[in-house]
Amino acid sequence: MQLYPYQKEYIASLPKNCIMGADVGTGKTVMSLAHYKVHGLGRPLLILAPASKVKTNDWQREIERFLGDDAPDEWWVVSYDKFARNWTAYATIEGLCVISDECHFTCNSQTKRGKAVRRVAMLADQYIGLSATPLPNGWKSMENFAIMFGLSRNKTEFVRRFMRIDRSRGFPIILGYNEVDVMEEFWHSISKNLERDGIIELPEVLSLGERIEMPPAFEKDYNRMKNKRITADGELLDSPSKLFARLRQGLTPLRRDALKSLIESTNEHIVIFYNFDNERDMILDVLAGLEDKRSIYEQSGHNSVLPIREEWDIMKPSVTLAQYQSASTAIELTYASITIFLSPTYSYANFHQAKGRTHRPGQKKRTVFYLLSVVNSIDQDVWKALKHKMDFSEKMWLKEGGLK
Repeated sequence: MQLYPYQKEYIASLPKNCIMGADVGTGKTVMSLAHYKVHGLGRPLLILAPASKVKTNDWQREIERFLGDDAPDEWWVVSYDKFARNWTAYATIEGLCVISDECHFTCNSQTKRGKAVRRVAMLADQYIGLSATPLPNGWKSMENFAIMFGLSRNKTEFVRRFMRIDRSRGFPIILGYNEVDVMEEFWHSISKNLERDGIIELPEVLSLGERIEMPPAFEKDYNRMKNKRITADGELLDSPSKLFARLRQGLTPLRRDALKSLIESTNEHIVIFYNFDNERDMILDVLAGLEDKRSIYEQSGHNSVLPIREEWDIMKPSVTLAQYQSASTAIELTYASITIFLSPTYSYANFHQAKGRTHRPGQKKRTVFYLLSVVNSIDQDVWKALKHKMDFSEKMWLKEGGLK
């Protein structure tokens, strides 16, 4: 697998230990493995990621695909929470190289995961952090990286030197920052931005599949319902439409972690297309508590609240819930450059129209489509039909052997 010229140039601009502040869709995974290949080839490799990213097995596939025979004899893909409970097991591995995916998860130096990652990263031979939003809360988010990369000895020193805090009200309020020029110089020495829109080699539209694995117990129950046509509660699914609807709605909990990870990985405006009310409830639950960071809009059978066009350029990062039936036609959502298809629609026309809500004249950025698909489920049959520009149907599933 060959790197694009922009990827080679970007890697060459980075120090051995670094933070890749690259946009979604630019290939951070491959670039981090290429950077490891330059500086740490053959050494033990530890990849840390949110649990949702670990479950997809994407890292395992990319290591096999990109490194191939150059893959190290020892490598691990571990979730942050699991790592925080057992970080000492990796602290003494000689020559260890660490890739920290979505490294903004470790910004806080006082959390268990923040402490664990910092301690092992400072002992490791190489550390690479990946995030499209490495400083989600401004300079405050640099605290753990400042300690990790040697700007400050600890949180107390970082706060005293760089932050102006009012403690007179019984709780701390950040009034501003000192020595911003020092922080900027330090940050630019360890991290480089890479914006999607400045890259010639990238297509105008990036379609990225997001694979979601079924846990064994879940898959067993799913297959039982599919084959027996009966729910765990004893409801008889006596028609294909009932069966298909229950199979699809039953997958909703599995989509949660992947959705949460995608939302947290970017500060760009997002549109989420969905089918069912239980999917809408799950989306809103994921967004609960994020109102201070993101505006939430909706075009569905429940609500029609979209941002005013005159405010598109000044509004804070947003998430727009878009039900296929209500939002796939006749509206313009070009303020958003990222579309997440939480689940596929049966209708190719609706899918094609839905893509056109963000990728259309007036769009100023390269657009990214995330297509979520649960492995070994009806999702894959529906996406297969859409890929061939066809509607999904009962007859098609019977013909392909999906219904057994």
